[in-house]
Amino acid sequence: MKKLLLGIVGLLASHLASAQLAPADDKAIRAVISHWDANLNNHHFQEMTTYTTKDISFITPIGMHWSGQQQVIQGHTGLFSSMYKGVPFKPSNMTVRSIAPDVAVANEEMLIGTSYPPDGVDRGTNKQAPWRAIETMVLVKKSGQWLAAAGQVTPIDEKAMKQTHAVASAKK
Repeated sequence: MKKLLLGIVGLLASHLASAQLAPADDKAIRAVISHWDANLNNHHFQEMTTYTTKDISFITPIGMHWSGQQQVIQGHTGLFSSMYKGVPFKPSNMTVRSIAPDVAVANEEMLIGTSYPPDGVDRGTNKQAPWRAIETMVLVKKSGQWLAAAGQVTPIDEKAMKQTHAVASAKK
């Protein structure tokens, strides 16, 4: 029984140790996300071929699902030449965690400036005020390099969060 218990503890400890990110990996992952964020502002989306997998999957805040590097690049190029043209994207609060030895998840908040959906033209009734979102990226380590393999942007609904928090607090 003692050996079994020690074996289970050993297995658990080795699993937890394998899920820890080395400082160099954490730094490399943060560099990939920072490069992505820079491209949201400078619109050099062709650079995504250097830090994404060929089969990357990305879901936009409005629910568009792009598959593969070229579709992700073309999609971003289209949206950022119209609706998000000149719109600043300001990241903050990035967290990174390992979920397997060569797989990590990064989350960060993003403040997105004023835009005019769907085509970037101010029509007097289509102004979208600055808003916040959470961007989630799954990264994989291939041949020693961290690459973005999947991503999703989820809008933060401030009003709903306040109401949900009030309901949750009232039930306590």
